[in-house]
Amino acid sequence: MIEKMMQAIDYGYSETDIYLQFTSFHQQADCVRLTCSLYTEDEEEKVMDQWLIECWNFQEYRLDSLDSYDREEFEVTDDHPYLWDYQKPFTELYFRGEMTDAKALIGDLYLEHNRLTNRLIPFGRYLNDEETGYGSNLEWLLTRKEGLFSTAPALLNEAYHALLSQYGFATSLLTRKAEPPCKECRLLRLGKSFVIAEKFDAIRIEAGNWFL
Repeated sequence: MIEKMMQAIDYGYSETDIYLQFTSFHQQADCVRLTCSLYTEDEEEKVMDQWLIECWNFQEYRLDSLDSYDREEFEVTDDHPYLWDYQKPFTELYFRGEMTDAKALIGDLYLEHNRLTNRLIPFGRYLNDEETGYGSNLEWLLTRKEGLFSTAPALLNEAYHALLSQYGFATSLLTRKAEPPCKECRLLRLGKSFVIAEKFDAIRIEAGNWFL
């Protein structure tokens, strides 16, 4: 269990400044294997400890850099915007009406989207891109006067719905019947890098015992 690894990090070192880094990566079948190395601030070149993390039935991953991060940037969670595509029910939001103040509406939609997603999901990702291409021309979409506005996680579409209604559009929300693809998935994150998977195991690697 990866929780045991976290407990070992929290209680197993006298040093207060512990830094973590993913130092190797291997993908095989339905498992992503990562090596997580631990350093101290004074001896960043010296590896204090290493753990093999196995991410089973992974859905998505992003390994952005080889930067080191402190303990607060390392977590496993089942509540994160990156998990919405795998856990949350999706709805379709339809709109009808005349646009009166496009710039104000688009600005409010942008701000509310960023607030709900902590700026982690690009604005426009879930908007109707039949003609606009990834939400690149929202003003054009609104000038259509009616149609599909967005297919998105329900909590986002509810926010879009409230703002469109506030600006005078008639709206309707339809629930999609498809089940979320991975309700049991969790997110493993170290800084900007992450893996989404159903199960995470962690094994301490003894010095010289490399098998990746």
